[in-house]
Amino acid sequence: MAQVKQSDKSFISDSRLHGERMMFALVFCVFMALAVVGQLLALNWRTWLPGAEGSATTLAGVKSAVYTVISGLS
Repeated sequence: MAQVKQSDKSFISDSRLHGERMMFALVFCVFMALAVVGQLLALNWRTWLPGAEGSATTLAGVKSAVYTVISGLS
């Protein structure tokens, strides 16, 4: 059975992984709320979110915006 050493630079700790998941979920919820409000008010909300300009659906636009923001943070 292979063991992962803590000194391995490719190793991601559970606490860091949990933090990244929480950050993704938080940013996703905020961006989804913006998208839903924009959709209800018939506004062009895709220009508000970075990376969502070329998306076809609301979910795809929000996901690409979240990935764009998260990649900029790390």
